Amino acid sequence: MRRPRLHSAPEPAPPCPDVAGVAPRRGRRRRLVLLSLALLVAVAWIGWACLWAWLRQEVDRPREALHDDWYSGHRVLDRNGALLRELPGELGRRGQPLPLHDVGERLVTATLIAEDARFFEHHGVDPAAIARAMGQNVRHGRVVSGASTITQQLVKLLDTRGQPGARDAWIKLREAARAHNLEDALGKDEILEAYLDRLPYGHGLVGPQAAAQGYFGVDAQQLSWAQAAYLAVLPRAPSYLDPYRHPQRVLERQRALLHGLHEAERLDDAQLRRALAEPVEPRPLVRPFLAPHLVQALEAEGRLEPGPTTTTTLDLALQTDVEGLVRTHMARMVEEGATDAAVLVVDNETAEVLAYVGSADFHDPAIAGQVDMVRAPRQPGSALKPFVYALAFEAGHSPLELLPDVPTRFREGPGHVYAPRNYHGEFTGPVTAKEALATSLNIPAVRLASELPPGRLLDALHQLGLHSLREPAEHYGLALSLGSGEVGLRELAEAYVTLARGGEHRPLRVVLGPPPGPVTRVFDPAVAAMVTEALADPLARTRLLPPGHRPFDIGFPVALKTGTSSGYRDAWTVGYTRERTVAVWLGNADADPMHEVTGAGGAGPLFADVMRRAMQTVPTRAPLWDPDLLHDVEVCPLSGHRPGPACEHTVMRKLAPTHVPQQACELHVHAHATGSAAQPFTCDPQGEAVVAVLPEAFTAWLDERPAGAPGQDPWGTPWLAAERTPGCAPEGGAITLAVVEPSDGAVFWVGHEDDAVELRAQLQGSARDPQAVMPKVEFVVDGEVVATSGWPYRALVELPPGDHEVHARPRGAEASVQTRGTRFSVR
Repeated sequence: MRRPRLHSAPEPAPPCPDVAGVAPRRGRRRRLVLLSLALLVAVAWIGWACLWAWLRQEVDRPREALHDDWYSGHRVLDRNGALLRELPGELGRRGQPLPLHDVGERLVTATLIAEDARFFEHHGVDPAAIARAMGQNVRHGRVVSGASTITQQLVKLLDTRGQPGARDAWIKLREAARAHNLEDALGKDEILEAYLDRLPYGHGLVGPQAAAQGYFGVDAQQLSWAQAAYLAVLPRAPSYLDPYRHPQRVLERQRALLHGLHEAERLDDAQLRRALAEPVEPRPLVRPFLAPHLVQALEAEGRLEPGPTTTTTLDLALQTDVEGLVRTHMARMVEEGATDAAVLVVDNETAEVLAYVGSADFHDPAIAGQVDMVRAPRQPGSALKPFVYALAFEAGHSPLELLPDVPTRFREGPGHVYAPRNYHGEFTGPVTAKEALATSLNIPAVRLASELPPGRLLDALHQLGLHSLREPAEHYGLALSLGSGEVGLRELAEAYVTLARGGEHRPLRVVLGPPPGPVTRVFDPAVAAMVTEALADPLARTRLLPPGHRPFDIGFPVALKTGTSSGYRDAWTVGYTRERTVAVWLGNADADPMHEVTGAGGAGPLFADVMRRAMQTVPTRAPLWDPDLLHDVEVCPLSGHRPGPACEHTVMRKLAPTHVPQQACELHVHAHATGSAAQPFTCDPQGEAVVAVLPEAFTAWLDERPAGAPGQDPWGTPWLAAERTPGCAPEGGAITLAVVEPSDGAVFWVGHEDDAVELRAQLQGSARDPQAVMPKVEFVVDGEVVATSGWPYRALVELPPGDHEVHARPRGAEASVQTRGTRFSVR
């Protein structure tokens, strides 16, 4: 039988708690915790607010840093906007600032979605982005997302100038405060524009415009959605996302951004498909290096414009063609010992330089190609002569004035004598000023220069822009008229532009903008016209060239002058039309001499080719001078005066009204042929022949011409010396035996024992054959006879150093003779 289960008595129940007392205690604890949390939050919030307020007061407002253009490069453009060269800024950046409205909607939108989609909703700091980034970073256990806004990134760019910098919480906090301040100071568009201008896209390209042009060759506004997204991902990591080293990485980021744009409803389905299908490949970076000598000159002279761009006066198409002409021409000159050339082309109306070629090849070290021969000072030779003649014409000389191209010694102060010679070593005799200029004779130019007031020529050259002539006038002497000083091609071109402008000087311009200086008048317009008329004479010009060599037959009128420096180191041709001036230098940068290359034969052909090209863009060619300035005048071709009774030939010449001759010709006279070789004519008003009787300045030159070769003009009229032709010079006066060498006051420097001094005398005042009048003369130095000579009365003697006096006295003279001696020194 089963035992029944025994049950114990139930235990008494515990006493019930005091419910009314427990509930209040629990409420108090909860309230205490909540109050503590609230207080803690309040303290934290107040502390944060105080810290934030303090930080905003402590940090500066970075608006001033916006004026720092570290990010900007400098673009040098031709007159039509073509890029010549892009110069990096101080940090090697090539930024191109661009107004926000010119960036284009696509790149702006892509950049906002990639960097800061809530840019227009926050005030410099985006709490939502911070919370999102913190959550993502906690989930991944590492930093996978940032929360910097565009404004914060701009602050960082302003602080570091685009360079890597230290990063910690305190720096980020300060950047956040400064971003808040910047939002107070600037509008959203201003911040976005400043940010985009400083955004790095790799390879030194800063800003949307530089990136769009550098990678795709288009302006930022012209980017497609695919290109815009491609560029928008680069600033996040320009090295990691290098388009040339890591193209696949860039494309992956680009495709992700395109999808992000679609999700943000900035692209519709069709636009997304087109963008994803579009092949995007950046072109090789092309950085033009054009007109290098001009850009180099602008940098060296500090003439780059403030800001990101300098627009030059160059015409790139003309510049390129002229460079090609220089290369072609110099390839033919190598055998002549010439390796280098420089060319300028100038618009005469504006004085703007249209082409600037500083050497044959900037990149060739063998010719010192980086030396800018446009600016390098060299001796211009005869290229300065037109300005001597311009000053002479202003002083009253006429282009038709007869000048003696004969051996002449010019005294230049105590102890200094200058005896120039023509480059071909010969003397022409009687020549008009116009012909002397056109044929580049030296003695007439020096003669005219010697009649100018001291320093007048140098002052005029300074007015014309030849400022490389820095020494006083005494340093150069009369040789300045033949180009003894050194000037640059640019200076010489500026001087010739003045002639082309009718005597009105304007400094050359290489940067577009207001004229660099006032216009000044250097020569009277009629004077400039007379010089231009002489330089434009094609018949006179041909006398400078070998037969059959006619490089200046350009096809239209042009005024020009050539120049050759001593030792054939420099060859020049400078010339102009009414519209253009072309200046050419040819030689070697190291000043090595060429193989007898002259300005006409060396630089001339290049000048002609460049002038033809320069004038192609001139629709209507004006005459070289205003026709009203010069009048046609009938004159004697020898004397330049009105035709006289014996003048058998006349010519029409152009002269300014102030220079029209009033005097009739007195050089052509009637004469009777004698049949004598010694004295073939005697002057006779009833004579059947016409001769030209030249003044005393030509006597010695005529005396020394070879027998059987009497001088004559192009019409066959004989040239006779008045003093040697009976009836042509007053008889009965005293005959003078004058010492003409050494000239009075001359100084001879002798350095060797066999150095000798030349003594020369001249019979003056007699129309008879000097050999008949005075067969022999004795040269007396310091009272002692040192030499005896027959006609033409010359002797070489060695004299000790010191001061000397020389006279010549006749032996066996038929008539009483006066003598005139000179004093000179030997050192």
